[in-house]
Amino acid sequence: MSPSNIFPTPRPFPKGSHEQKVYEFYRHGAGNFGDFHGGYLNFGLWEDDVRNYVEAAGKLVHRLGDLLKLAPESRLLDVACGMGPQDVYLVRNFGVRSIDALDLLPEHLAHAERRIREAGFQELIRLHHGTATELPFGNESFSHVLCIEGLVHFNTRGKFFRECRRVLQPGGRIAFADYAARREPRNILERGLLRLVTRLWCIPYENAETPEKYRSRLEDLGFEEVRVHAIGEQVIPGYCREQARPECIAELTRIRGLFAGRIGHVIDIVLDWAYRQGLVEYILVEGRLAEKAVGAIREPGADPGRR
Repeated sequence: MSPSNIFPTPRPFPKGSHEQKVYEFYRHGAGNFGDFHGGYLNFGLWEDDVRNYVEAAGKLVHRLGDLLKLAPESRLLDVACGMGPQDVYLVRNFGVRSIDALDLLPEHLAHAERRIREAGFQELIRLHHGTATELPFGNESFSHVLCIEGLVHFNTRGKFFRECRRVLQPGGRIAFADYAARREPRNILERGLLRLVTRLWCIPYENAETPEKYRSRLEDLGFEEVRVHAIGEQVIPGYCREQARPECIAELTRIRGLFAGRIGHVIDIVLDWAYRQGLVEYILVEGRLAEKAVGAIREPGADPGRR
C-alpha cells in the first residue's frame, strides 16, 4: 500500500475548525513515534497479568474485538485508527474479511501504511483520511464499526453516532472505548473542573455525558442491546503510571519536544486527578443496530462500488 491509496488525498481542514484544533493538539511529534509503545495510542487494559504497556494495549483491542463478535466475514470500519497497530492485531487474531481505517492525521496514516505493509496486509486493510462526523463511505457499507478513544474529540459524538447508523448494515455491531462524565457536576466548582479537563484535552463540552445519557443517545438512534461497561479502575491508573515513568516521559519529550511533552504529562496528571475525584470514567460500549433501523439520508461522495 502506498500513500496514494489513502482516500481521499490528505488535505488540511479549514482554519479554525474543530478538526484543525484536534489536529494541532495531536500533531506534535506525530511523525517521530516510530515503534514507540508498539504504535498504540490507547490507554490499555491493565489486568493482573499485564507486564507492560504493549500487552495492556493489545488486551484492550482484543476485548473490543470480542464485544464486536468479529468473524471471518466481518467488514470492519475502524474510526480514529491512529497508527494502525490495532488493525494489524485484529486481522491476525480475528481473521476479518476487510478493514477500512480512517484517521484525522496524515502523519498517523503514514505510520499505519508502513505497519500494514510490513505485516503483508495491504489487500485487507485500506486507509482513509477524513473526519468521523462525515464518513466518506456509502450507506450500509459495514457490518461492524470500531472506535478506540477518538469519540470524545468528535464534534460531536452524537453526529458520529448518526454516521454509524448510516454506514452500518441492519444488525451491524458497534464497539467503542471512550470516556464519560461519571456523574453530573454537583456544583460550580465541579462544573469548572470538568470544563477545564475538556478544554485541556480539546473535547467539545457537549461530549461530557454520563454513561446513562450515552446509552440513551444510541438507543434513540435505533441501536439495541446497548451496554456501557465502566472499567476505569482497570484502565486509567495503569495508564497514568505508565505515562509517569521517567523513561516514558523522556521518550515522549524526545518525540514531541520539550513543551508538548511536558504539557502532555500535565494533562495526564489532571485526568488522573479528575478520575479520582469521581468526575471522569472510562467506558467500553457495545451495541447492535436494529434490523429495521432507518439510516441517515446524507450520502457522501464515496463510491459504493468499492465494496
